[in-house]
Amino acid sequence: MELLFKDTEFSQEFKDALGFVDSDIKFRKIKPDLLVATRNLKELIGDTTYEALVANNVKLDSDETKDKTLDEFSRNAIAITAYVLHAPLNNLAHTPNGRRMRSSDDEKTPFEWMLKNDDDNLQKRANRSLDTLIKYMDESLPAWKESKVYLKSFESYIRNISEFNPFYVLESRLLLLKLTPAILTCEKRLVIPRITSELNSTLKAYRKTHPETIDDTNEELIKLIQEACAYYSLSWALPRLQLNLFPDGILQSYRSDRSTISASKVPEGMQVDQVSQLFKEDYEKALIEIEALVKEPETIDTEITTIEDGFDDDDPFVNT
Repeated sequence: MELLFKDTEFSQEFKDALGFVDSDIKFRKIKPDLLVATRNLKELIGDTTYEALVANNVKLDSDETKDKTLDEFSRNAIAITAYVLHAPLNNLAHTPNGRRMRSSDDEKTPFEWMLKNDDDNLQKRANRSLDTLIKYMDESLPAWKESKVYLKSFESYIRNISEFNPFYVLESRLLLLKLTPAILTCEKRLVIPRITSELNSTLKAYRKTHPETIDDTNEELIKLIQEACAYYSLSWALPRLQLNLFPDGILQSYRSDRSTISASKVPEGMQVDQVSQLFKEDYEKALIEIEALVKEPETIDTEITTIEDGFDDDDPFVNT
């Protein structure tokens, strides 16, 4: 597996990619974390897309075809993710005599709550870096738009952030990508049994080919399906995904007895379950409305209108 960073001039390149580290970090020490970070990115965006990032990275700086912005975003995403893994272990020296605390006359060891707060901020920064990379690839990387991961995310009723935001404001492509499995599960287990596979295929064909031909009733049904899928995915994800992935407002933090005014505790399990239950109630209400709508006689058009462009339901065409 080829890395975006090499041993040659690594310390300076790594500092340039992150922008906030003070000391030189040797390639040998952080290489295991770089491997894990790279592997995680490949699993997220797919092998072909990562290969495109590597191909762009290895081009000479004088090559006009190199996308320097893409290279900077991809290096930053890998570097910050690796540093999130590396930093906690680097707090202590692992010596033949066991673990020892690092200390010097001009530095002080931070309190435990400071370390936890910094770990939390680093993880949020890593998520933002990945999100920025994905958004840029949405705009500028053909290999990403042709990848299985990207096309799979467009198979659901919620294909982008703008279709999710009416129900809950995400503003995160990374989070939407991680919610996609839950959205597809909701469609398969809860939506199709209520509207039938035939009607589901009809609505998907409308959206792929001629979305402007969707009548008011079918459009209302699609909005309800999107609502059910959005709230189901949030209810599913809260107990399963890292809370740092979600907007801060989804679980309001509360004050603790710590010594800083901005300190707040991590939400307890009961709080997560309560918010998850609220989203469950929301998607169940949407499902009831779907049932009522499809039961109304002669309101849902299950026939596809004439399509002049010749697309059918098996075409890989995606309307972005």
